[in-house]
Amino acid sequence: MQLFTIPANQTAFSTKEVVAITKMTKDALRYYEQQRLIGPVPRDHNNYRQYSHQNLERLQFVATFRQLGLDLKLLSGDGHIPSREQRIKELRSYRTTVQEQIAHLQATDQFLAHKIAYFKASPDH
Repeated sequence: MQLFTIPANQTAFSTKEVVAITKMTKDALRYYEQQRLIGPVPRDHNNYRQYSHQNLERLQFVATFRQLGLDLKLLSGDGHIPSREQRIKELRSYRTTVQEQIAHLQATDQFLAHKIAYFKASPDH
């Protein structure tokens, strides 16, 4: 899985820059903001969105969850900045969910391997 790279030499990002970095649409970014998945997005003096590093890090979670087929509701929050302990707790929870998905995929893989071997051994089916 390829995550996008957040430029380290920049502290604020316009919507156009975030679209280019994340390959997400403007509508998707606004949706994720409305759903409180990426935290509050500050605005400049012209009222244009100025995404922070933290916003982009949250968008990495969104992209990862979408690629894995995980429920984005797991990421929703009240938009506050979590403490270190809260972040660790959330990450552990996310990891548990990912491990459950891995176990399910491994069981599916074993089932498919068994079926392939079965059909290879009995050409009449």
